[in-house]
Amino acid sequence: MAKSLGITMLLAVLVSGVGHIYLGFVKRGIIILIVAIVLAVTIPLFIPMPYSWIIPIGYWLWQIYDAYKHYKKSNIGQTQITQ
Repeated sequence: MAKSLGITMLLAVLVSGVGHIYLGFVKRGIIILIVAIVLAVTIPLFIPMPYSWIIPIGYWLWQIYDAYKHYKKSNIGQTQITQ
């Protein structure tokens, strides 16, 4: 069954990795979620504010793009039914 791009992007924006899980890439989604949590917890211990936000935000943006890329890859060849 075709997945919704809007829901995929919303989930990816709200929680890192959940967009991947929604698309069926469960293992990848869980790894992305765990890495996001580890980055959010450990980076502020070593890098002072406000610079400690650069790496987690970059990672967050990357995973949004990656969810989009996997959405496009998983929907190749599938037709969308409109009613």
